[in-house]
Amino acid sequence: MAGVFVTSQGISQPLANSGLVLQNGGDNLSVPVGATTFKFANSISYGTAYDIKVLTQPNHMTCSVVNGSGSAGHTATIAASVICTQNTYSIGGTVSGITGDYVVTLTNGSTGGQVTLTKDTPNFTFGTPVADGQAYGVTVLSITSATVTPVKLGCSVANGTDVMGNANRANIVVTCAPN
Repeated sequence: MAGVFVTSQGISQPLANSGLVLQNGGDNLSVPVGATTFKFANSISYGTAYDIKVLTQPNHMTCSVVNGSGSAGHTATIAASVICTQNTYSIGGTVSGITGDYVVTLTNGSTGGQVTLTKDTPNFTFGTPVADGQAYGVTVLSITSATVTPVKLGCSVANGTDVMGNANRANIVVTCAPN
């Protein structure tokens, strides 16, 4: 049996991470990093049922099989596909020191996304997740007030830059104070 790795957009992509094991019945296949095709060692005969599954997910990714079950026909190749995506996780943290009607907007300049903070926001989480292994960088985009001109509040960001690991992160600390 053979298949091809594709992204959800249908563009061929090499397997990025190690650890993927596919299974068809009792036939297991370890798929190497960089692979764009796969082929099980054991062939199946015409009319034989097949059911290709992901036995072990690759590191830091989630894969699924498309068109992985059916009955072998007259063709030599079964057109099963494996779609893999990098796992993503949220980033966020805590904020302190915002007073009055100040509005602080943070941005993740590396991967996109913004979050708006006020005096009533003790914790925050960006709505745009970050892929495992990707760098992120959170900074203050703006500080505004409807009643105070010029703005008399300054904010700093601690733990705002890092490379995403394999779990949600809530360790960003935003500290604001009058300036």
